Amino acid sequence: MFNAFETSKTEQFNTIYYATHRKLHCTVLKLCRDRELTLDILQKVYLKLWEKWDGIADKKDLYPLLFTYCKNTYIDELRRNNCGRIATVHITHIAESHAPSVESQYGRKEYLEVVNNVLLRLTSRRREVVKLYLEEGLTRKKLSERLSISPNTIDNHLRESLSLLRHELRLYLKTGID
Repeated sequence: MFNAFETSKTEQFNTIYYATHRKLHCTVLKLCRDRELTLDILQKVYLKLWEKWDGIADKKDLYPLLFTYCKNTYIDELRRNNCGRIATVHITHIAESHAPSVESQYGRKEYLEVVNNVLLRLTSRRREVVKLYLEEGLTRKKLSERLSISPNTIDNHLRESLSLLRHELRLYLKTGID
């Protein structure tokens, strides 16, 4: 399909992009049913293709490779979203099952102090992301739009923050002290 001496890497890539983009876009859109997610996936896929371009020996029919990249990227997105939701459900479950069962008002106050201390240890941006996520129930996409940062950064903030919160709450529930 390409003569390496006649066309540049950019020209070859553009040819593949224009030959596959529309079909791939339709396929991914049918798979995930979300236009924004489709565009994110395609951007990641074509970036991955660009990064691995020199290592690809046969550039004649790249659609199967691109489809595999899309499928794997979509699965990664599903896992990432699921991990955040599982962590939220877990923390909510811990809060509902343990905090209300504490007999004294002091115990409840102490529990909330642990949560607040953990939140105070977070950077201001992470604290903002966690509060909007937990209190307002905003999705990753909405958080990204509101805070003008990428969804991957939102994922990183949530993953690290919720992990720290889970860890500290486990320690508190085991020992009863902060």
